Amino acid sequence: MIFSNASLIESEKERNLCTKFFAGYFFNEFTAGYAKRIVHFNRYIQEVTGREDLALQSPNVSFDTHAYLCHERLRSKLSDVLISDPARQTFLFIETKYLTNWTYAADVAKGLERLDKVFDAEKKPHLANAKQHYFLLTSRRKEEVAERPVRSYPPVHLPIYVPTPVAAADASEVEAEAGKNSFTSLLYWEDLAQMCDRSEVRQYMEARLKLCVSSSRNQHKAGYFLPGA
Repeated sequence: MIFSNASLIESEKERNLCTKFFAGYFFNEFTAGYAKRIVHFNRYIQEVTGREDLALQSPNVSFDTHAYLCHERLRSKLSDVLISDPARQTFLFIETKYLTNWTYAADVAKGLERLDKVFDAEKKPHLANAKQHYFLLTSRRKEEVAERPVRSYPPVHLPIYVPTPVAAADASEVEAEAGKNSFTSLLYWEDLAQMCDRSEVRQYMEARLKLCVSSSRNQHKAGYFLPGA
C-alpha cells in the first residue's frame, strides 16, 4: 500500500514523500487521471510564474538530480525534483521542503546560481532555446500557522515557529534579504494534493502535512509513526 493511512513506521524524509507522491501517483502515466493532472499542473505553473512557455506534454521526473549530469564542472545537487520535457526543452527545477523550513541563501540563491552556469547560452549553444524555471515547494499551512512566510531555521531547541531575529551584518545579507522578498516562485503541497482524483492520495497527503505544524522538531516522537500508539 503506497498510500496507506493506517499507523505505520514510515520515513519522514522529504525524499520519501516526493517519491511516493510524484512517481507513485502524480506523474505516473499508469494511474487514472494522469492526463487531467498534467493539464492542472500546467495551469498551476502558469499561474505561479506568469509564463506560458513552460507547459509540459510528456514529462519525465528525476529525483536528487546532480549538476554533473548537466555541467562538467559542477558537483553539487541541482534539484530535489527535476520535471523535464526533453522534446520541448522545458526544465522545471524544484527544491522541496516538507518538515523543514527554507532559507533564501541556501535553497534559492545557490540553486539559481547553478542554473545560470548550466544554461549559459554562450557555453551551451544547444540549450539556447531551452526554457527553465526554479521553484520551491513547501507547505501552505506552515505559513498560515506562522502568519508569515516560513523562510528561516530557528534554533534547534525552540519550537519550529518561533521567530528568530537576524541582524544584517553585511551587504551580502542585505542583498539576500532583498532577494528573499522578491522570490515568488513558491509551490504548495496542498495545491498539488487538490489536483489528485484519488481520495486515498489526498488523505495520505493530509495526514503527512499535519506533521508540518508540529511544535517539536523531533518528528520521530510523533505518535502517527508508532504502530498501536
